[in-house]
Amino acid sequence: MGGLPRRYTKVKEIRESGAEPLIVDAGDFFFSTKKIDLTNKQSEKFRAGFILEGFETIGYDVLNIGEYELLLGLPFLKKMSEKVNIPFISANVKDSKSDELIFKPYQIIEKNGLKIGVIGLTDNLPDTSKSMTADDYIESGLKYVKKVSSISDIIVLLVNTERKNQSSLVEKFPDVDFIVTSGSTNMSRKNSPQKEGGPYFYSCGKQGKYLLTVNMNIKNSREPIVDISNHKNNLKSINKRFERLQKKDPEKTLEEIYSDQANVLSLIKKYRIELEDSKKAISLAINTIEYNTIGLNRKVKDDKDMLAFIEKSLITCNAYAPKKTKEQRSKSKIDHSGHNH
Repeated sequence: MGGLPRRYTKVKEIRESGAEPLIVDAGDFFFSTKKIDLTNKQSEKFRAGFILEGFETIGYDVLNIGEYELLLGLPFLKKMSEKVNIPFISANVKDSKSDELIFKPYQIIEKNGLKIGVIGLTDNLPDTSKSMTADDYIESGLKYVKKVSSISDIIVLLVNTERKNQSSLVEKFPDVDFIVTSGSTNMSRKNSPQKEGGPYFYSCGKQGKYLLTVNMNIKNSREPIVDISNHKNNLKSINKRFERLQKKDPEKTLEEIYSDQANVLSLIKKYRIELEDSKKAISLAINTIEYNTIGLNRKVKDDKDMLAFIEKSLITCNAYAPKKTKEQRSKSKIDHSGHNH
């Protein structure tokens, strides 16, 4: 919850740059823990409500429901969904009594003239859930991908599932453009390998410590989307290496400087080929995306209004939080002292 003021700051910066962002969450945003009992139930309920209010202020477009959102059953989930004007989606979670989907399976959102179909799925139904059931998330996903593909320019799949299942999603959903996951601490990096032509797979860990951004430049929705993130990183990295090598003699070419060092010449040749390949890939790409992970650390300023809201909310949450015994407080100090921060 403490990351919302910094998240809002970055979203404001994106909007002020003239962009019109699509803001989504793949699930597991309600609670701070899966272990909810009588001691923390009330404080966690308040937390979920405050999180949603924060999301609404930021301007989230759509939310996928994950395991955490299902922990307190259907009545609480429905109550929370009615609390805000952000659409909740799920293409496979059903009311166990009616056998009907609890929420719409997808949402079509228009941004900058593009129709973006966002589909929600979860594979993490809690054992305690009696009021809800879940259809196979792969079969449900494929069903709605087929339907959404005819009415959208871009398809985004939000999937809440364990890490062991995430690596196969690209192969299982070849006809989507983007897959965004939750349900594990796994986090995508700029150098994370991506399948050429997509689907592009992203995960930004847990606890809201990072903001994942994908900057799209779509000129023709019928043409493939090319991720130029690695190519841009490649250009930057190779040019830095060349600068270091050039310091030995700024007046000569690299080949002249290292003419007597075959291993260095071999590397220079390799770098030049990679440099040209990346330049060519960028120049030929019609539709491009650039991926970035923003750490919501102290370098990012807190939005003052959101910070005030969070501080007020935490007072209420803490008032309902279980009080630690003297023994627990002592143990906490011992455990904490052994960590590096």
